[in-house]
Amino acid sequence: MKRFVVIGLGRFGSWVARTLHREGFEVIALDTDEEMVDRFADEVTRCVAADGTDPAVLREVGAAEADAAVISTGEDLAATILATLALKELGVETIYAKVSSTRAAQAIERFDITGTIFPEREAAERMARRVSSTTILDYIQFGEHYSIQEMAIPDAWLGRSLRELALPRERGVQLVALYDVLTDRWQVAPDPDAPLKESDVAILAGSDDVLSQLTREVERVRRVR
Repeated sequence: MKRFVVIGLGRFGSWVARTLHREGFEVIALDTDEEMVDRFADEVTRCVAADGTDPAVLREVGAAEADAAVISTGEDLAATILATLALKELGVETIYAKVSSTRAAQAIERFDITGTIFPEREAAERMARRVSSTTILDYIQFGEHYSIQEMAIPDAWLGRSLRELALPRERGVQLVALYDVLTDRWQVAPDPDAPLKESDVAILAGSDDVLSQLTREVERVRRVR
């Protein structure tokens, strides 16, 4: 069983801790607020009212054996940095930290952590893309310039197969799944020879630039129609 350490039980940290625990993982959660610890004690493996920036405390609760850690100490950048250093001292290699600003992200990334999480910005970017386009149904960012987008099938693709379209070579995108809204069925790694239907929704992965260009092309066609 994988073990995760979550430092900070605010809204983000508590959601991460509870979700990991519901997925069947061992979760050790720490917060200096005893009220928060009492609130979530029954929803994780172990919940401790303690200072998550102290290496001795982290070692005592078993953090040294953790597969990964998530730091969610609100806007307290100093606490985030100290918790990062404490986890690294214990040998925890996979560390994610929630940040509240771009400057905070730049600061914490200097400590060579696995990644930063900026929930407000990510949610805002995702919503902006969804409300600004009639083509994009959903949007998930991964990496700095890449995303997965859920899109209606472009008219030019209807009746054609993935083999015929050759999307990775011709358009620089990969169609990773299809969802048929009529049958409520998913196809992961779809049949390359099956023709695409109007009821299909495509899950496409690629660079933001390429996917944005594809979206603009589809919307231009729809405006003309």
